Amino acid sequence: MIVAAVTLGASQALAAAPVEAGKVYSGSEGEEVAVVPLTPRSDKKFLLRVKGTSSEFDNLVFPYEQNDWSTRSTEQFNYSTQWRGRKYTALHVRDTRYELYVPGRQRPIRMTYDEKKTAALKAEEVYSAHQKQMKDGTLTKLMAFDRKGEESGHDKEYAASLLEMNNACGTSVSARIDWSSIDEDQLKELAISSFCGTPLTTLKDLCSASAIAKQTVQEKVKRVSCRFGSGLEPKIEADHVIWTTNREVSNQDKFANKYFKQNL
Repeated sequence: MIVAAVTLGASQALAAAPVEAGKVYSGSEGEEVAVVPLTPRSDKKFLLRVKGTSSEFDNLVFPYEQNDWSTRSTEQFNYSTQWRGRKYTALHVRDTRYELYVPGRQRPIRMTYDEKKTAALKAEEVYSAHQKQMKDGTLTKLMAFDRKGEESGHDKEYAASLLEMNNACGTSVSARIDWSSIDEDQLKELAISSFCGTPLTTLKDLCSASAIAKQTVQEKVKRVSCRFGSGLEPKIEADHVIWTTNREVSNQDKFANKYFKQNL
């Protein structure tokens, strides 16, 4: 009777949570992802709990949507959520191949179905953790777009490009990104530090290739700033290089090389 009561209690808890029994997939180095369907199943909403990846995703239970492109001959779908204001696809499935992506790891983690962990998985506990993390704001904060954090990351990459240029040219040029010219969509979609780093990388290469170019940069460039505009429209005002760029223009490095050779 006691065993029956415990079993009944567990069944009632599962029934109370809008989840179905889930599955667990494991990696070769202890990585783990639990996939728990929300009801109704036709909505294709899931909870995924990641463990053991040494990433920011560990022990978090984000809400996911299943995107399905399966055909009669091939099973193919993925699970996506919101991460830092962007759509983030964490788990890719193609037939029996499962690949997990997490922030901070460029390569996917190959996963396989784990029968033992699946049998031990308690879907209602995954749901409870999700509810708690939503309520205390943990997930909301990580799913929201962090503009200041994004800007800071690009500023660090931009500063690294500036340091390389200054080292190559023997200069102490200052540089900045005009963030007021960059809207949220551009910041979400573009590698801002790469677009803005083009003149710095070009000047570095010119200095490395020619002593005359190096001397010219030392004499004529003291500041560099980058902004986004309607086109690729750089200009030089006194010792200030103002790099106005645009996402639609290709081969910007070649343009910059030609521009500096003609205008410095």
